[in-house]
Amino acid sequence: MKRISYYSKLLIGAVMMLFVVSCNDFINVQPVGQVDEEDQFSSIRGFRTAMYGAYGTMATADLYGGNLSFGFIDQLGQVFGYDLSSETSYFVGQYDYKRDIVRPIVDAIWGRQYQTIAYVNNILAHTENSKFEHSELSLMRGECYGLRAFMHFDLVRLFAEDYAQSNETTRGIPYATTFDLNNKPILTLHKTYEAILSDLDKAEELLKKDNVVDVESEATEDYLKGRAVLFNKYAVAATKARVYYAMGDVQNAAKYAKQVIDATGNFSLKKYSSLNDVKRFPAKGELIFGLYNNSLSNTISSMFLSQTARGTFTEGRRDLEELYETSAFSATSTDLRYTGYYRQNVTSDGLKSYSFVRFLESDAQVNSNPLQGLTLIRLPEMYYILSECTYDSDKAEAVKLLNAVRKSRGLEDVDEAKVATKEAFLKEMMRERMREMPGEGQTFFALKHYNKAFTDFRGISTHQPSSSIFVLPWPEKEIEFGGK
Repeated sequence: MKRISYYSKLLIGAVMMLFVVSCNDFINVQPVGQVDEEDQFSSIRGFRTAMYGAYGTMATADLYGGNLSFGFIDQLGQVFGYDLSSETSYFVGQYDYKRDIVRPIVDAIWGRQYQTIAYVNNILAHTENSKFEHSELSLMRGECYGLRAFMHFDLVRLFAEDYAQSNETTRGIPYATTFDLNNKPILTLHKTYEAILSDLDKAEELLKKDNVVDVESEATEDYLKGRAVLFNKYAVAATKARVYYAMGDVQNAAKYAKQVIDATGNFSLKKYSSLNDVKRFPAKGELIFGLYNNSLSNTISSMFLSQTARGTFTEGRRDLEELYETSAFSATSTDLRYTGYYRQNVTSDGLKSYSFVRFLESDAQVNSNPLQGLTLIRLPEMYYILSECTYDSDKAEAVKLLNAVRKSRGLEDVDEAKVATKEAFLKEMMRERMREMPGEGQTFFALKHYNKAFTDFRGISTHQPSSSIFVLPWPEKEIEFGGK
């Protein structure tokens, strides 16, 4: 009897998702048994339903609604931690990936991401073979190519070596381009990146007229509005900037980061008076790509806010005063992110800890539910990429770009000594990413990219860069059945 590969089992699950997944009732999806695939794609409404289903799946807890944002991956990045050895996150922070309470999280990321890619591939195939014409179909086709690249890129960043540490034979990941039960060949790392860029090139062409990016205050069925929660033209450019940056291609990384920054009709850094408009979704003016999810408040509250004693809740890094350089704050230079993202707790005996309050400031806010979604790519990251890619050719411009973000966060220009050399500049860039992006799942990727020693969230242990930390293990069933 022919064995069904692990990937194929995931695909069967994805077939079922086609009919039941919605995005917070963004649009009503008919339940199982009331619609078949031919009917699903017989109208533009059916295509919209399918697309919203894909985005809704991305926003679930296994992926960007938890593990790949404020949850598992930010614990890997030592942004947060739970300092109690009976807790799963304790072992996550120790990079004990094969422990029986950690391994299912790793496997779920791999499995659900490939499920969602399979789902996107199915929609893509139908857009290319639709029995009717509609102007939205080319947008959806572009989004599917872009989403496929975006999701594979995060998989390769998690489950393969960093590009800078690779060679022509370094193992990449399976790259799924069809919706079928066949095993997917494992590409080399370099070929994986080529496939990602190929999909992004197609997305760029199909979405070239997709020029208006914003978020609607209330979701509607108008597919041409609220494009910040769909994989729009600038999400493609920003993802290309990320990919080329990861590859060390500074010219192309700078090109695409600048393309986003220059789109001033859509994006601009928040003025320094307050972070309230940008610290959480919809991050007005700074959101390049995000996802609707209005069901996160209870999770965020129970994870970050319900306790205030060290060791009994998921706390922020214990060196936040040093990270944000609070001793240097003045009347004209105060980092709004320090108090905007965290709240300091002090016990009667003087013990300090930090609650993460970027998304919710208090348990009471669960009822008012101000958190309506997730920010996956924001404008400050494009400034960081462009700054870093510019340093060697124009140091003054690179520092100017960094200072633009600092100013928008209430700070004066960076101390010249911290950007005097490339080594010092990169150290400052790592710290700046840590200050700006907690809760968004990007710090771990930055640690991997810079490949330097780093401390844990407690300030107790120092981790040396290694594949055992930066390359997550593949599911055992994938190794047994898939691709080899």
